[in-house]
Amino acid sequence: MVKLRCYLRTLLLIAIGLSWFSGAMADLSDGLVAYYPFNGNAQDESGNGHHGTVYGAILVNDRFENIDSAYHFDGINDFIQISDSPSLRVTTFTISAWIYQPSYDGTVRWRWI
Repeated sequence: MVKLRCYLRTLLLIAIGLSWFSGAMADLSDGLVAYYPFNGNAQDESGNGHHGTVYGAILVNDRFENIDSAYHFDGINDFIQISDSPSLRVTTFTISAWIYQPSYDGTVRWRWI
């Protein structure tokens, strides 16, 4: 199993999705392996079936106050697990994410994503 995990001592709010820019947009579906907009679940909406199973994290509002569109990880044992698949075994990749951390004490830099 491939595991997407997040371990932080401080609270972390994460929402993975498309980033909006004022310039030209690339074709984000070209070569897309997985897409998790967190529309109330951790289902892959790319059409490739790489659905996630949520352990411990809870759904919360995203940065635009959309209900159940982000996950809150308390930093203890919260993670989203995705089953292994040959299409996930890539050598180069890009991840787009919106991450909110309400505080940072400046001492645990290695724990940042």
